[in-house]
Amino acid sequence: MKWLVGVIIVCSSLLSDIIAIASDGDKLSSSISLNASRSDYYIFINEEGNILEILNNSFKDIKGGASSKLVELLKNKRVSSFIASNVGYKLKNSLNSNKIKYTIYNGTIDTFIEQLVINEVLH
Repeated sequence: MKWLVGVIIVCSSLLSDIIAIASDGDKLSSSISLNASRSDYYIFINEEGNILEILNNSFKDIKGGASSKLVELLKNKRVSSFIASNVGYKLKNSLNSNKIKYTIYNGTIDTFIEQLVINEVLH
């Protein structure tokens, strides 16, 4: 019976939307980053606002190609939406061609999650 519960949990996580947030820190009180491809962290949440993972951005200091690395990461994590305070032209094009929605949001991560949850409840 335990294996069945595990399979249900895994399958439901594959079907839910995953949102990646570019963050200046590893706390929910951190600001959403202006530097989408070169933010310090990426925080992955589900559509209910639950944190799935907080990941240190290992490619923030590379010379070139940070946008490509970010999109590759988002695809591997099966992200459907990306949140940042600013998204550059190259990143916008790459997100669009990979069918990853993006939203510009200025504020803190906890405020974004709170608004996400309120909007989900209202819809």
